[in-house]
Amino acid sequence: MKTTDGRELPEYGAASHVRQTPGPQKNWQDSVVLIWWDLERQVGGWHRIGHEVNAGEGGMIALWNTVYSPDGIYKRTTYEPLRKSDLLARGFGAGDTCRCEYVNGEHVWTIEDGDLRARIVHRDTGPNVDCYPKSATMADFATGHLDIPGRVTGVLAVAGREYPINGLSVRDHGWGPRDWGSVLTHRWVAGTAGAEFSFIALSWYAPDEAMASFGWVVRNGEITYAEKLDILTYVEVDGASNRGGQVRFELTTGEILEIECTPLTKPVASVHQVMCCIDVLCRFTCNDSIVGICDFESSSNPQQGSRRPRRLGGTIVGNGFFPA
Repeated sequence: MKTTDGRELPEYGAASHVRQTPGPQKNWQDSVVLIWWDLERQVGGWHRIGHEVNAGEGGMIALWNTVYSPDGIYKRTTYEPLRKSDLLARGFGAGDTCRCEYVNGEHVWTIEDGDLRARIVHRDTGPNVDCYPKSATMADFATGHLDIPGRVTGVLAVAGREYPINGLSVRDHGWGPRDWGSVLTHRWVAGTAGAEFSFIALSWYAPDEAMASFGWVVRNGEITYAEKLDILTYVEVDGASNRGGQVRFELTTGEILEIECTPLTKPVASVHQVMCCIDVLCRFTCNDSIVGICDFESSSNPQQGSRRPRRLGGTIVGNGFFPA
């Protein structure tokens, strides 16, 4: 497909929705992400399953799994051995508590952990294309990378209550070698208001002093890139937790988009190798007229420290269920 400024982007087929053929690199990984929120029922989630097939003795799984509800917040972040039973024919398993499968054109997430159960079904509203630049700056982190907006339906059961789901979502599928140390600081903001408007914005600072910022918007299936992009993050005194922020697009069409992201819930921390990744789901407004949901993600490690923090302001760090 062609973007509004004439760039040609190849559309991926159904094979891109499942696990990819692993490469030989020790740090090769294949991961899927889903962020979603139901504005009416005030439930949502942030889920990531990463298969690191060449790590350890038989592969490892990085699971980042958070569910938000009026009753409280469930969080489970683990790094555990990859089993044969996790290599699903149509997707990704993560132990006994979480899996993602591609079934009949839908990305189906199933979560079962104690009293918490969820079936979350994402369907794309945007084109299945890789909009990431293929530069040396990105080569160690995003060989293949798809960020696709959509909608979710399903059901969530938590704390003895059941919530039907009808919300907005963005999914992510990335594969290839991933050097987590290739990032000192980053911001990833992914949001959608429906088929009529979605956006992805990313800023990056690498150990070789390279900096990159890029992004795009999707409007009724049409992609328009940012000519200039600025992401401002509201960071807590702990230097890591974020309270959302602002994104400013100057599009290749000359349009200016001002996006304000306001948290809907507490942020969560996912620590993996040398990265402490903070995610907070937000309500956004664009030019005071478009309203949607987004994930505002940030990390900050400019001194390349590896200490794992146990306390981060109002951010949830440990695993468990945190009552409202």
